[in-house]
Amino acid sequence: MALGDKSVYSPLTTLKNLFKKPLTIKYPKEILRVFPNKDGVSPIYRGLHTNDLNKCVGCAACQRICPFDAIEMKTIGQNEQGRAIKKPVVDYGRCSFCAFCVDVCPTNSLKMSRHFIYKIKTVKTMSAKEEVEYVKEKFKLMPDESLGDDIGYNTGKSKKILG
Repeated sequence: MALGDKSVYSPLTTLKNLFKKPLTIKYPKEILRVFPNKDGVSPIYRGLHTNDLNKCVGCAACQRICPFDAIEMKTIGQNEQGRAIKKPVVDYGRCSFCAFCVDVCPTNSLKMSRHFIYKIKTVKTMSAKEEVEYVKEKFKLMPDESLGDDIGYNTGKSKKILG
């Protein structure tokens, strides 16, 4: 039988699967329990970024390695010597969650959390064009410690990933 040819048993396969219990879950009413220690997604899931701002030195290594230019360095103040203090801002409209930025961080301050839901509330009186610009701006976030309670992917410098 050639690839793509129908089998005589195709209708029987359909009938067999008709009475099986579905494999989907009713999210958010049901929580997927796959991993023994944590609910939901994989323990090394790559979700939204988290950054320990006290460890971050503003070296911009994350910005240089990002293949989609999703990270820009934003000046948040000045230190005692008058130099600008810069921290990364991630544009989640461009981010592919590749975690190159996490791997290259020299201070290990940038990590990825297991959080993946990001909500934006828009104003109903906005026009369509205004709403698009509003959402574009809201997708640019400065990662901080707020998502640090549930760390997912990390560099693996302190733990063995393979083997």
